[in-house]
Order: sequence, then structure tokens, then C-alpha cells
Amino acid sequence: MSQTLGQRVIAALRTTTQSYAAGDQVAPCAVLWTDPERLWEGVMPVLQGMLPELFVLGAYVPEKRTGPALWLRCIEARVVDGAPPAGTAPVLYLPGISRDQLRAAEDCPQELAALIELQYRGAMWLHVNGKEWTPYGFLVSRHGGLDLDVARDQTTLDALAGALPSLVAEPIPQLQGRRLDSEYFNGLLAPDAIGLLLRWLSDPEAFKQGRSNAEWKAFCQQCKGDAGFDPVKDGPLKAAGLLAARMNHWGKVWRRFSEAPANYQGIVEWLRRAAPKAPSFFDSAEVWPNINENEEQKLHQALESLVDRPQDEVIRRVAELAAQHAERRDHPWQKLGLSPLATALSPLAQLARLCQRAPGAPTPDAYAAFYATEGWRVDAAALATMAACDSPERHAAVLGTLRAVYLPWLENTARHLQQLVHDTGQSVPRRSKPIESVAGRMVLFADGLRMDVAQQLAEKLAAAGIESTRDWEWSAIPSVTATAKPAASPIADAFNGGDPGDEFATRLASTGQILTQDRFVSALKERGWQVLGPDETGDPTGSAWTEAGTLDKRGHTEGWKLARSVENEVRDLASRIGALLKAGWTEVVVVTDHGWLLVPYGLPKVDLKVFLTETRWSRCAALKADAQTDALAFKWHWNPAVMMASPPGAGSFRAGVDYSHGGVSLQEMVIPMLRVNASHATSGTAGSARLLEAKWTGARCRVLVGGNFAGVRVDVRSSQGDANTSLLTDKQAREITPDGKVTAFLEDDADIGKNAEVVLLDASGQVIHALPTKLGN
Repeated sequence: MSQTLGQRVIAALRTTTQSYAAGDQVAPCAVLWTDPERLWEGVMPVLQGMLPELFVLGAYVPEKRTGPALWLRCIEARVVDGAPPAGTAPVLYLPGISRDQLRAAEDCPQELAALIELQYRGAMWLHVNGKEWTPYGFLVSRHGGLDLDVARDQTTLDALAGALPSLVAEPIPQLQGRRLDSEYFNGLLAPDAIGLLLRWLSDPEAFKQGRSNAEWKAFCQQCKGDAGFDPVKDGPLKAAGLLAARMNHWGKVWRRFSEAPANYQGIVEWLRRAAPKAPSFFDSAEVWPNINENEEQKLHQALESLVDRPQDEVIRRVAELAAQHAERRDHPWQKLGLSPLATALSPLAQLARLCQRAPGAPTPDAYAAFYATEGWRVDAAALATMAACDSPERHAAVLGTLRAVYLPWLENTARHLQQLVHDTGQSVPRRSKPIESVAGRMVLFADGLRMDVAQQLAEKLAAAGIESTRDWEWSAIPSVTATAKPAASPIADAFNGGDPGDEFATRLASTGQILTQDRFVSALKERGWQVLGPDETGDPTGSAWTEAGTLDKRGHTEGWKLARSVENEVRDLASRIGALLKAGWTEVVVVTDHGWLLVPYGLPKVDLKVFLTETRWSRCAALKADAQTDALAFKWHWNPAVMMASPPGAGSFRAGVDYSHGGVSLQEMVIPMLRVNASHATSGTAGSARLLEAKWTGARCRVLVGGNFAGVRVDVRSSQGDANTSLLTDKQAREITPDGKVTAFLEDDADIGKNAEVVLLDASGQVIHALPTKLGN
């Protein structure tokens, strides 16, 4: 007979009592089960019926095996009635108590004092990562759990909490091989007629085979009563027509389908079969996938016609198309990936709007400041458009239209910057001196961190409660790693330039040797800098250099598809910064060497005779001393006597290059610098605490807080600064759990739908952050 979830939990608890080395250790005297969020509390009556040695911290009711800490200690010592027999370790469930509370013996509440020493003689039921087991963690973990496929959205977690008492009786084979989400867990609590109907329509044969005769008959009766429909007599084709009509009960069925169409993908084919051969005025793309596909085809043709048109015409037409197709992004087909062009049209329309004008400036610094504050948004919109494209075959029209809009803007702004730099001495000096070595300072070098990607990184850090300050700096000419990385380093004064034939590489001033990565590392160490590998955190009492990210490497290998990798790169960089702060570094300075140009189907080819150059790359070339050329030339950062040619505008000396850098453009030359101080991160003062999100499920609100939230509380108020307007039960602000979460309940359900504010209060009760919210939404 198959084990149930409850039986597996009990087996795991009993295994904990046996996890010791016989002969070297004694058996644990008890198992401590801490549960700070009380997530398991609702299943205690069920588990106690299955596990006689399970006792619960709570009010003194010995017949229910609950009592205070001292009574539990007496149970373990077997000096009171009801204790388990010798040789059977009691399991002590401690709701509302965390592992950290027990370990902090000196600060542990007095009422728990009797249990403190049991953590040394007993064992704690914990995940291998040392954290408390949660129901979700037990279901999904491969290490001591069930390794099940469970959705992680908040709706599913809420449904899991409610369904847990029913779930513990479910046989494990029935949980395996399927996606467990909110619909499944809600179905354990009450019959879900709508969900059953949709699952049947998605795969009628499999649905029927998976049910007993009694269950199938009950389902058919439910359909007749609720939907006026007989699955046996009417069949799935008629059901699809009724679903599209959305009349009466079928309107509710459609709403459920449109909320999560991926759960019922088989329905799409039935709707295709049921679609009218000659759609009328009243038939829409919202309900018929065939019509949506026709709209996608029309959009493809419209975009395809724009790829070789003038920019102003393309911008105007893209705005018209965006308005025409906007509502299709709200249809269920978008969630199923069946409206890829309509999806990509949204950032494309934003790009078109931003490219309507290409502002200039009187000086290089003024132009760079414009780009650092506003101009980067153009590149962000272009990147988002490319990220929405999955293949040239499917999105060729989108990529071609993007090129028609974006490339002229790149050309105009690059030419303007090139002229400004050329007219002011053919070079731009760096704005700041090399970063000094200071105790606790970490310099993190991210190769190819363009300004718009740095903005994404700053937003990602802020979402994690880590604030950063942003500034800009000039890259070096040419904007390639060999030249610009040494210039961005804290030991820039250790290098100088050599000859045009050095392929843009610098030399060590002390020896005249070409700089290699090994020599660069040695030079850093000679100056007292630690050099850390990708997973090392070093000694925070000193200063250090580390490198992270593969943006530049990806760009050279992936071309325009780099756009689809940026999100992961940003996530990894944010994770690395968080780990360094956690390790004790007081400041992380993020620097880079250069940005880049990225244009689908290649940058425009520009000719430059090979005999004029010592070295020629896509976006830069080292000119021979006697070279005569019409191309704009600029001084090499490391040796002003060596001149570097840059292709005009966004051109390339090589054909077929989507991704490149080395030239003079805003994207390549104006680079970001981010500073993160520990005082602005999770280890700072209470003022760094921030509300990250507030999600409602009816009258219950789950709040996530980032930053340092020690001593901070959360309230929901109709008036931000007035504590008397609290809408929570008992009108008391709520404490925050160690992982930054709060669950609060409205005192009156009638307030649902009203506007209010979730407020964050410091220890003195002052509001330090607030988020507007609509109660219950």
C-alpha cells in the first residue's frame, strides 16, 4: 500500500532520532521540531493520531498531548504520565519558535528555558541547509523531501497552507508526475467543477480514464447541473463552442481558462476546430485562436513592409500598429506564446517613441550626462524588443523593423559624439582618479556592463533591499578590454602605451612587458590588493579586486541573442554583490571597461584599407604613423602619439557583426559606476528597510520586507501617519519574521476594495516607507 504524505513526514521525524553513530554517540533524547511561521500547526491533530510520541508546545491539555515547555521537559525526562516508553524519543513540536531563538540561549524567552539544553542532547528536524522544514520545502526537496513538482507562486503557497490537513492523507504516487499548483490544492478542499470541466476539455480521453465509474458519473451530473451540458452526449466540440460563447456558467469557465491557459493547453485545439469558417463581426481574437493567428499574420506583413522604409514613417506606423494590437496582449493566447509579434510590439513601440528625436549637446561631458540620465532608455527598449524575439525565422519582421527605427538613432548620436570628441582634442580624459585601496572596499569588475544593463542591476539590487549610487565615467579610446580594463583598474598608473602593433594592449610601466591577465593579477597583488576568484569572498579587513559576469563573451558569440541572456547575467551579478556584502565587505564598487553596440543583421559595413592600419578590429583600428585617411582619428588613451580610427556613426570595419565595441559612441564610451555601501544594504540601519511587495488574498495580506528590518513593524492604514486608522485586527502593527515576511489580516472584510497604504514603522513608530494598496487586490 502506498505511503501518504503524513506517513512520510513521520518517517522523516523518526529517522532523525536514528541519525547518530552507535558506539560513539548516544541516541538523541528528543526531536525538536521548530516552526517559526506555524505552517505545520494545522496538521498536528492528524499527525498526533499517527505518531503517539508527538507532543506540542501550547496550553496545558495533557489529554491532547499539549503543554508548556516545562511539561515537555518532564515528558522527555519521563517524570509525568503520558510520556513515551523508554527507547522512544519524543518529538516536540514548537509552533512559533525558530531554531535561532533556541540557539540564542541568553536571549531566549524565559518560558522556553526548560527546552534549551535539549538541543544539545537531542536532535533538530531541519533541512540539510540548516533551515526549518516548511510544507513547501518538504514537498519539493530532493534531500529528505519528496522531490515533487510544485508551483512557487503565492497563490499556490496560500492554497497549500489551506489544503495541508487534507494533503497529508494523499498517497504519494498521486502527487508524483504532475504539476501541483493552486488549482490542485484548492481541489482537495472542495469539489472544483470548473477546474474539472476544463481538465476534461483539455484531454477528454485521459480525464475519463483517470476516474472511476462513480467519479465519471458524478462529473457528468455536475456538468449537467452547472453548465447545462452533457459530456457524453454533447462532446468536447460543442463544449468548445459554449466556452467561446461565454454565456451564463460558461463565462466563469472562460475566466478560469484565461487566468491560466497553460494548465489546459489541449483546449486550444478544440477551439480551433469549433471556430467559425467565416467569422462574423462579433467573433473576436480573444476567444478564437484562429482569428488571433490571422491577426499575427497581418501584423507580420505590416512589420515586414517597414524594414526598408524611412525612420519617421516606421515610427509613425509602429505607433498605429501598437494601438491596434494592444488588447491582444491581454488575451490568453499571449500567455501561451501564441501572440509573439504582439508581445514584441510593446517594447518596439516604446523604442519608436524614444527614437523620435536624437538630441545633441555642446560638449562631450554634457552629451554623456544626457545619455547617463535619459539616453540609455533607448538602448533598454531595443534590448527588451530583442529579448522578446526567439528566432530570426519567427521574428524577422520585428528585428528588421527594430533596425529601421534604432540604427538611425545610433548613427546620429554616434556621429555627434565623434565630432564633439574630435573637436576637443581627439580624446576624453577620465573624470576620476584610480580607486584607492581602503579597508573593506571591494572592486567588482563586470566586463561589458553597458549603462542600460547597469540600470537593470541597480533595480535588481533595490528589489533585494540593497541601495546603490550610480555615476558615469568615460571608457578609454579604443573602448576594448585590452585598453579600457587597465584604465578602469585601481592601478591604472602602473601601465603605459607602446606601439600601434600591440593590438591595443598596454604595457607594464616597470618592465615594458605587454600586459597579460597573469601580470595584471600580480601587479594588483604587489599593490596590496587581494584578487578573488568567482566564488571567493576574501578578507574584508583589506581591499580586493574580483571579476564577474560574461556579458562581453556572450555578446561576441551570441550576437543579438545576447538580449535574452541579460536577465540571467544581471541576476548573477546581483547575487555576487549580495554575497560579498554578507561576507562583511563595507563597500562594493562596480566598474566596467566598455559598453557595446548591438544591432540585428549587423552594423553597417565601412571600408578602411588594410595597408593603412597596424591592427584593425570591427569598431577600431590602430593607424600606421604615416597613414592618410578620411576617417575620424582619435588619440590612443595610453599613447597620444598613436592614432585610432573609429568607423563613422555605428559602422563596422567588418561585415556581418551584430555585437561590437571599440569605437566612439555613447553606448561604448559612457560607462556606469555603481557604489554599494553596507550601510545601504541589508546590514545597515533600520532606515534601509523597504517594503518590497504586498500581496492580498481576500482579507489576508502577505508583505515582503527587504533591508535591515530589525525592530521594524508593518501596519495597514487608511491614513499613513495616523496609527488610529489601522485596518488590521486589534489595530496592532505586526512584527516581521527573520526572513522578512509578515502576514496580516483585515479587521473588517467590508474594507476590501478600499484604497489604503501598507506602512513600515521603525522602533519609535515613525513611518519609514509606505506602499499604496487596494485592500484585497
